[in-house]
Amino acid sequence: MPQETFLTATLARLASIPFRLIKRPFTPPQKALILHPCCLSQVMLATPLLAVLANAFPNTRFDWAISDWARPAIAKNPHLRELIDTGNLGIAKMTQSQLRELIFQFKQQTYDTCFILGRSSQLSWVAWQAGIPQRIGVASGGRGFAQTLVAPVRTGQQHATDVYLSIAAACGIDMPPGERPPMAFYPADDDRTAVTQRLIDELDWLGDVPLVVIHPGGGEGSVYEDPLKRWPSERFVLLANHLVRQHKARILLVGSQHDKALATDIAGMTSLRCANWAGRVTLGELGALGEIANLYIGNDTGPTHIAAAMGCPTLAIFGPSNPALSAPFSPKADRVVTLWQGGEERPFSWQEGVTVSEAIKAADRLLRLRG
Repeated sequence: MPQETFLTATLARLASIPFRLIKRPFTPPQKALILHPCCLSQVMLATPLLAVLANAFPNTRFDWAISDWARPAIAKNPHLRELIDTGNLGIAKMTQSQLRELIFQFKQQTYDTCFILGRSSQLSWVAWQAGIPQRIGVASGGRGFAQTLVAPVRTGQQHATDVYLSIAAACGIDMPPGERPPMAFYPADDDRTAVTQRLIDELDWLGDVPLVVIHPGGGEGSVYEDPLKRWPSERFVLLANHLVRQHKARILLVGSQHDKALATDIAGMTSLRCANWAGRVTLGELGALGEIANLYIGNDTGPTHIAAAMGCPTLAIFGPSNPALSAPFSPKADRVVTLWQGGEERPFSWQEGVTVSEAIKAADRLLRLRG
């Protein structure tokens, strides 16, 4: 099936008619596939649904089809048996031959149920072509045309996690109104050991002063690149300088290889030396840092969701994206502050975005929460 366009969405809406006419009761799964390849933050926001499904169906085997980019989000999740590789950036970027190979792989696994989390005609088509008999997911405007069971349609803006949890309702799983299980991330013990040793060896940090982890990058290298997601680097510099002066904080810059140059520039502009691990820290190690750091500061990207999932006091700075749809959240609600000055009535610009003074106020409050 070609990539999603207005034409394919219209055709999918028409194709959905015969699937909707056939009413099939839900059957508890024995071997289920979660088809949600991308992206890192969205996969993190889907982990509450996995926990709900695993609790409701404790004898079910759950596998997850996942992109290389998002794989670390669930690599150690104990509810999963196997992770199916969908390539570097997921199904949307696959060639026709790669799609055929993936569909054949799904057929070989003989899944009885597929949970399709994204509003995508292509994901629905793949599950259908793989011959998975029970296909459950969300649908909007004809997307998700081949689902045999559609999650309840909700009106108005909905947070991604609440949309995913509507799939549990379609399966007859009762949840108290408004209940939202926390996101989950599981660092490996090796990640914890490595981080602890590096903090001692490289930062000489023994917990005597606050440890502040800053991820200034994101929005680059993934399937949905958007440089506007990055808070201006000079504002990170001013915020870091304040935290060092006011709280005697030890600043640790992190990020992927894509963020290395940006982090190096910021480290060179701060008034006092800060450590730079950008390009030298895995997402598993980032999760381990979230267990012990006093504060994490980052943009609207997947690593920020990981930090929040670990219960670390987290300051999430949003740019053009609406946090009502995808903000990170924590097991302890007061540990995540999301700042946003966006709006749909005008083109986004950081000139009218989150200010340094707003970030300082939020960071000061969050630094008092660790413990």
